[in-house]
Amino acid sequence: MLAFGTMTISNPGCTVQAAVEQWLRLGGRHLDMSLLYKTQPDVGRALKAVALPREELFLTTKVEGPIGYNKTLDQVTNTDLPMVGVDYFDLVLIHFPCPDFKDFPNKCGSKFKEERLDTWRALETLRSSGKVRAIGISNFNSEQARELTDAGYQPAVNQVQWHLGYHNDTFLEEMGQLGIKLEAWASLAGPTKSHSVPGVSLSDERLKTVAARYNASTAQVALQWEVRKGITPVTATCNADHAVADLKAFDFNLSSEDVRYLDSLEERPSSPVFV
Repeated sequence: MLAFGTMTISNPGCTVQAAVEQWLRLGGRHLDMSLLYKTQPDVGRALKAVALPREELFLTTKVEGPIGYNKTLDQVTNTDLPMVGVDYFDLVLIHFPCPDFKDFPNKCGSKFKEERLDTWRALETLRSSGKVRAIGISNFNSEQARELTDAGYQPAVNQVQWHLGYHNDTFLEEMGQLGIKLEAWASLAGPTKSHSVPGVSLSDERLKTVAARYNASTAQVALQWEVRKGITPVTATCNADHAVADLKAFDFNLSSEDVRYLDSLEERPSSPVFV
């Protein structure tokens, strides 16, 4: 239920390899990667150093966007898997609905539909071959997700920006109706948060008040809030104490009243999920 992000900016103060090794040694098992992050070799070295049984791990990676059938097969088979040093991924996502992530979101829209479907068919082939166990999407809006479900395909996950300062329950409900689970990047509104959207600081007094009721940290409350809403958070840290605390964010349960209160902290409750 808790993934560890492997972007360099998500782990200031240490190398990605060191951060991943620490996470795994402390009990974390889910790693979130992308070729775009340029850190998959670091993850591979960390996996080798810690040497956990492969079946204990949950490894997610992403193809950058709708890059077509052959390029998708080639990237996952000949680049991603060898870089990380594993035989299969547990989850592979289409990272953005545009071929160039720099066009996201304004130049995506309903464009590139055929490219998205073609890339998805490649993921289906990879799943059938055993190189991938589950497949999904990232940063897709409702219309783009429905393109796939209307074509008879079923994404397992849609990973989007989601945190206390920026969320949309209508979108969460829509994805649930499509059978798609949400996963949250920038789950604590940290360094990966989009600059153009609000965030709720972990030092916010309102958040501290809730945390005090559970003898928990504000980060634990934020992560617990997401999980209570059925969302899988992606977090990251170089700090061992913070990592331990994040992994213990499921040792208590927020009340329904506190979940609703935390919902209300968003500065723009009617804002869309995408910027």
